[in-house]
Amino acid sequence: MKKSVLILLFALLLIVSACTVPHHAAEPTATDTPEPTETPLPEPTPTIPPSAAVVNGLYIAIEDLDTKVQQLRDAASELGEDIPGDDVLREEALQDLIEETLFLYAARKNGDAPTDADLDARIQSLCDKLGSCDALRSWQSENHYSEDGFRRALERESAAAAMRETIFASLKDTEQYHVYRIWSERRGDLDEVVSRLNMGISFTELAKNYDAVTGGDMSWFPRGILFSQDLEDKIFALNPGEHTEILEIDGVYNIFYVAEKQTGREMDTQVKQLAQRKALSDWLEEQKSHAVIEIL
Repeated sequence: MKKSVLILLFALLLIVSACTVPHHAAEPTATDTPEPTETPLPEPTPTIPPSAAVVNGLYIAIEDLDTKVQQLRDAASELGEDIPGDDVLREEALQDLIEETLFLYAARKNGDAPTDADLDARIQSLCDKLGSCDALRSWQSENHYSEDGFRRALERESAAAAMRETIFASLKDTEQYHVYRIWSERRGDLDEVVSRLNMGISFTELAKNYDAVTGGDMSWFPRGILFSQDLEDKIFALNPGEHTEILEIDGVYNIFYVAEKQTGREMDTQVKQLAQRKALSDWLEEQKSHAVIEIL
């Protein structure tokens, strides 16, 4: 009996020992912890204002068009002129803004457009001239500008000024002709002039007989000044000391004479203004011919 009890107790101890011995869990396999990556923030998309047109990717705000229309209306009223209809005013205003935007596009492309710092300095200068920035804001309001609209207009104006300087600089190397003219409403007078010229008499001396005030002197001018391309071609085909044949222009008979030609000569004030106007017109037409313009 005792032997049976001992065997039973020994068996129980084995069972208890088996239950209390801890089981060792398998060691976890080491894995590389992924490096944290930064999610790039999206680039802010510039807010496009309600627009009237797009010129080479540059937007013309409807606000700027409305401002320009009102300014044209005010100008006509101040001059005592009949105020055109809204459609006419908007078309004129839009064309003005397209040309201004072409100047801005070219200035940015050339690196000549004003920076934000340039515009800030210009605005501060205007504040100083007017006595305060409140005075400038009052002027802006009277001329239908918001602050943002005025800043855009100032940028276009500054860019246009920079581009005008670039365009006008090319005129310094323009060839100019010094031209004299003899004219009469009677063909017979010019036939007599030709006869005397063939005799070797000076054109400039003969011209004094037909115009005692100017002596027939048309001064110096480059190409692009005369109203007629055909006439200009005839004159600029001459060498110094040569004259044209008798030319009838609007019922008046003329002979033109080239006394001198020169490159790099400073232009007379009136001629310079005409040459600059022509150069700007030609430049704008060239830009428009290649521009991508979308009217919205």
